[in-house]
Amino acid sequence: MRLEIGETGDGVPPRRLTLELFMTMSATSLRRSKVRSFGLASIFAVASVMVASAPGCLDQQGSSPSNECTAGQTDPTTPDDCVRKECQSGKFVSVAADMEVPDDANPCTQDTCSDGAPQHAAVNGTMCKLGDGMGQCVSGQCEIPCTDSKECNDKNACTSDSCVGKVCMFATNNDTTPDDMNPCTVDACANGKESHTPANGAPCGSNGTCNDMGVCIGCGSDTDCPVDDFCSDWACTNKQCVSTPLNEGMPLPQSDQASGDCKVKVCQNGLVTTIADATDPFDDGKVCTADQCNDVSPINPPLPVSTACATQDNPTGMGKCDGADVCLGCTQTADCGGGPNWHTCDTKVNVCFSCSDDTQNGSETDVDCGGECIDRCVRDQKCLVSGDCDGECDNNVCVDCFDNAKNGTEGDKDCGGNCAQKCATDATCNVAADCANGVCTGGKCAAASCSDSVQNGGETDVDCGGPCNDCPAGKKCNGNNDCLNDCINGICN
Repeated sequence: MRLEIGETGDGVPPRRLTLELFMTMSATSLRRSKVRSFGLASIFAVASVMVASAPGCLDQQGSSPSNECTAGQTDPTTPDDCVRKECQSGKFVSVAADMEVPDDANPCTQDTCSDGAPQHAAVNGTMCKLGDGMGQCVSGQCEIPCTDSKECNDKNACTSDSCVGKVCMFATNNDTTPDDMNPCTVDACANGKESHTPANGAPCGSNGTCNDMGVCIGCGSDTDCPVDDFCSDWACTNKQCVSTPLNEGMPLPQSDQASGDCKVKVCQNGLVTTIADATDPFDDGKVCTADQCNDVSPINPPLPVSTACATQDNPTGMGKCDGADVCLGCTQTADCGGGPNWHTCDTKVNVCFSCSDDTQNGSETDVDCGGECIDRCVRDQKCLVSGDCDGECDNNVCVDCFDNAKNGTEGDKDCGGNCAQKCATDATCNVAADCANGVCTGGKCAAASCSDSVQNGGETDVDCGGPCNDCPAGKKCNGNNDCLNDCINGICN
């Protein structure tokens, strides 16, 4: 028996399915009885099944549902989304994959997976980087200081970048189209992030159709397939785009990496995968913090107190950390290197100052003098104590013995006190040492006498010799006339 089922259209050759049943005479009645029991509708159903599985239709679709994948195979084209496509019973199905962590491109979130669901917990207080801008994480957002919008390029096509109130703002922009160069994905922006969803059923290449995994099936040449990248080489094989993994385990070129995020992008199974990289900490620019990684999160803890650090506030180039991430130029003048050129430490601001910078700073009492500087201040310069001056400090002003005024510790004008010049008879005095004769009586220098208990005038010893009475034995003398007896070797016998 021959059964022909066909359909015709205007000018279109009919398509037919021919079913031939060759039956032996001994089986004719049996087969006829089965045909009668099935009925004509059953015959059409059998024919329809044969049409649906005809090789010509499969070639046109480009894949066989019954032979889509092999057991244990995984689909390497799916993105990191906490789920992977795994072959089960000839079909790709989605299963949880907590190792395929999606990167939300936000340096201020901790990206993890929980039972197949992406988690992005906010990070606070750590340093962060977006594009070329560096800032600090605040409630899961990277706050970057700025003065101009040009400083706020986060290199994300799905945001509009601007500088508002000296802080970079990144507003979502869903009007742009970030092209991933794959004809089988729909490129769009969603909530400020790039979105590339499979364009299932869309035409691709010259003779292909996109499947639900964003792969062009039924390709005509390599150009119908996704663009090759560092981790995969795409080729058209048996009308199907097939990816060959490249550079397994190798990091992507530096131009594709983000610096200072404790992460590195590497190739795994033909896909770009982000893993922890302890050698890529964030440099916060502070010499008193340690640049480290806590898994995939940058941290910058302060260095211990008194750790040596370089700072412009110390001419020796070395300072001390304060334990709270600040480098102090000095805590004492010894930290400043000493002389020459002598430097002094201003402990109020922990900065080393030079004693030759034409500025009053540090412990100086006037410009480049006094305090811990080697140079002493001169007349009329400011002082705190006499040690700040070449002369003396009188009412916080340096004075000397040549200013034609009685000041400082002087007994009288420019004499006595610290002056080399002693005060004459009748000049004022504070102590006997102010007077040339060594006698201060009633605040005045007295004339020399032979009864003032001081060797003065022409006396060779106290109140004897010279114009006074002769000196007894043991007193000093210049000649026999100074002694009651003889003067031998300057001593009276």
